[in-house]
Amino acid sequence: MLCAAAVVLSGSGAIGEAEALNDVDGVHGRVFRVDTENRQFELLTETLFDPTAPEGRSRHRVHWTDETRFIRVVRQNSFAGLEGTFRAHFRNLDEANAEAARAGRPFVALRVTLRAETEPAEAPPDDASQLVAEFRPDPDSEAHRGGTVLLEGRAVPVRLRGPRAEVEIRRPAAAAQLAEGFWDARVWGTREADGAWVARRMDIEAREDPRTVDDPRLPRVLVIGDSISMNYHEAAKRALQGVANYYRNDGNAGPSDRGVLCVELWLGDHTQPGLHWDLIQFNHGLHDLRQAYDEATGEYGAHQVPVEAYQENLEQIIAVLKRTGARLMWCTTTPVPNDSHGRWPTGVFGRRKDEDLVYNRAALEVIRRHPEILVNDLNAFVRGSPEFDAWRNQADVHFWDGRLPEFLGQAVAGAVTRALSASPSGSAQGQQTAGQDGDAGVPGR
Repeated sequence: MLCAAAVVLSGSGAIGEAEALNDVDGVHGRVFRVDTENRQFELLTETLFDPTAPEGRSRHRVHWTDETRFIRVVRQNSFAGLEGTFRAHFRNLDEANAEAARAGRPFVALRVTLRAETEPAEAPPDDASQLVAEFRPDPDSEAHRGGTVLLEGRAVPVRLRGPRAEVEIRRPAAAAQLAEGFWDARVWGTREADGAWVARRMDIEAREDPRTVDDPRLPRVLVIGDSISMNYHEAAKRALQGVANYYRNDGNAGPSDRGVLCVELWLGDHTQPGLHWDLIQFNHGLHDLRQAYDEATGEYGAHQVPVEAYQENLEQIIAVLKRTGARLMWCTTTPVPNDSHGRWPTGVFGRRKDEDLVYNRAALEVIRRHPEILVNDLNAFVRGSPEFDAWRNQADVHFWDGRLPEFLGQAVAGAVTRALSASPSGSAQGQQTAGQDGDAGVPGR
C-alpha cells in the first residue's frame, strides 16, 4: 500500500543548477523525461520568478521515493464504469440543493470528488455548499448520472446536473505509471532544513500523447494565441488536414506578460523525438491593449500592458521560441471594431476602436528586428474582406457568428501552408508575408 509521499524538487531555467523556489507547494505542470532508474522527472510549469535573479524558472527536477503517495486523477461527466462505495465530496451545491441534502431529500450536484481509499479522511466541511458522505453510484440510472448518499443512516438520492457536471475520480497509483504515457502532475510539500524541497504527495493526470495521433509524415504546427485563435481553431485544423499536425496552446494565451510566463509550458518538451515544432505562429495583443475605463466619465485609462512593456515581452517570447529551431510567424492582432467596455472581477475595462493598429505597429517594430520571422497579417485580412462588413458594426472583438470562424480558419491555414514552403530566411529590407497583403500600420493619432 502506498503511504505518505516524499518528492524532492530542485531546479531553475537550467535543470539542477540552483535550488527550486519556495513557492512550488501546490504547483501544477507537465511531466517530461521520466527516469525510473534514478526516480526522477522534469516538471515543466508556468514560469516561477526568482526575486534574487533576473531569470524565471519553469523547469524543476522531481525525485520520488518508496514513500511517495501517488494519486491518479480521472475526470468524467458521469458515474459510468464505477461500482461499489466511495467517499464522496460534493462541491458548489446551490442553496436549494444544499438545503435538500441537509433535510434528507433528493438533491442535484454539479461537482463531486470520489476520494482514493489511501487518502486521509476529510473533516466535515463548514461550508453549507459542500457535503462529504458515503456514496454509491446507481448503474441503472439515466446516463449513469445518479446514485445515493448515506446521510445519518438514510439513503438519499442524488443526481448530476447534466453533461456539464464533473466527476473527479481519485485512485492510488504507482511511480511506474509515469513512464507509460504523458502526464500532468501537482505536488505539495515543504522545504527541508538541507534546502531540498520535499513533497508529501503527488496527483497525476493522464494526457494524450500527440505522437499517437499525429501523422509522422507531416510537419507539426503550434498556434499561440488568445480567444481569437480559439474562434478559428477548429476551422484551421480542418483546413490543414493532410498538410500539418495542427495544435494550439491550452486555454487563452492572454496578454504578452502571460506569454512570458507560460511560453515554455505551451511549447512542451520539444526536444523529445516527435514533439518538435516545425512552425510556430504566435500573437498577443487584444489583452495587452485593454484599458481601464471610468464609467462615470467615459474616459479610458492605462493599458493593461503598456506599449513599451509589450515590446519587451515580445522580445522575451521570441528568444524562447527561437530555441525550438522552428520557423516563426507573427500573426497581427485582429481589429477592435468599435469602443467597448465591461466589468471584470478586477475592475472595469474596455477597448478603443482601432487600438489594435497602435499595438500592431509596436509589434512589427519588434518583428522587423528578426527578419527571419514571417508575418500573417490577419488584421489586414479582416479589414479588407467584405465577409466581415456586418461584424465591423459591432463592439465584440470575437468572431462567433455564421461563417466568420471558417473564413478566419481558412486564412490562417493558407498562411501556415505558405509558411511551411517559404524560404528559410526573410529579408532585412521587407518582412516576408505568409498571410494576406495589407498595411498593419497605424494612421496618424
